[in-house]
Amino acid sequence: MMFLELFVPRGAFGAEQLRELAGRLTMRQLLTHVDAIRDVVGGSEDASANAGVLDFIDSISHVVVYETGTWIVGEHALDPAEPPRYVARVHVPGPWRKSMAPFLIASITRAISQASPEPGRCYREPCVEVHVIGVPEGGYGVFGRVVGESALLEMISEAKTGTPAADDAGVRIDPVCGMAASDMVTTLEHEGTTYGFCSPGCRRHFADKLARVASR
Repeated sequence: MMFLELFVPRGAFGAEQLRELAGRLTMRQLLTHVDAIRDVVGGSEDASANAGVLDFIDSISHVVVYETGTWIVGEHALDPAEPPRYVARVHVPGPWRKSMAPFLIASITRAISQASPEPGRCYREPCVEVHVIGVPEGGYGVFGRVVGESALLEMISEAKTGTPAADDAGVRIDPVCGMAASDMVTTLEHEGTTYGFCSPGCRRHFADKLARVASR
């Protein structure tokens, strides 16, 4: 579901440092930064992901680090002895690109800054660039077949485990992915019940299922 490529200058890091850097960029680790980047991503302070869904997302997310031998910025060739530059390229399902971009840009920058000997540099200089690329609908596949947004969300829904019931404090549970939050991104009214969703994609999927059931 997510393929993250990180480019760093060759020789700037040892093998163990590269492994540690890659480990900081898994989806599970990126989500640990949400509370610190609320000003960028918005959302509820009480939001929590479903454990089963998080395990599934981790199973189809990948991080690859490339050491680049020739790297020119402007007319300057990067030297491994200099403070490093980073370029992260993240591939996500096309319909989710716009909504995921603020979170990915902020969380990847923060994760890299924490691995840097000078964390503040990542916010003073353009040393971390993040490109969020949407894979067109029909252009992603797993299990030997094309998997579109609807099929992917159905797999996410099937991965839910131990979804709690909504409580009286206003916390709603996304019926698709099991995300629990007091401030959902969007809602849908159906037969007197208000459903909350963590993303427009989850709402679309749920509305489409209701429409299919109604058509039967």
